[in-house]
Amino acid sequence: MDEPVIEHSIIAAKGYAYIVIKQSPDLATFIHASRLFVTDPDYSAELNRICDFSQADLGHITEQDFEAYVKFALEEVSLAPGAKVALVAPSEEKAGIFKRFANMVDNGVFRIFTQPEDAVAWIHE
Repeated sequence: MDEPVIEHSIIAAKGYAYIVIKQSPDLATFIHASRLFVTDPDYSAELNRICDFSQADLGHITEQDFEAYVKFALEEVSLAPGAKVALVAPSEEKAGIFKRFANMVDNGVFRIFTQPEDAVAWIHE
């Protein structure tokens, strides 16, 4: 059986979720993984989130895919206004797409990182 390319762990006692994205998931995989996340019994809109793309290749994501996922996330992945979202880009060069996503989502407090440990430290502040 293949290893999942997107996995989440909710650490409810600490109020956050860690989502790791590996390889080259397509739009359908992102949507499926997001639906699994929001239907997890420990899911809450108030959860802080670390979305770790440091092991992902996003070169194949099209503008249409990006816009479709933003629309999906705004409609189906609830996020409380004060929830922190740490986005870990695979490289400094790829950080722009994450900044654009953060600017298009009207809830939450977003920060972009290039190192997962920096994102974890920020979530725990």
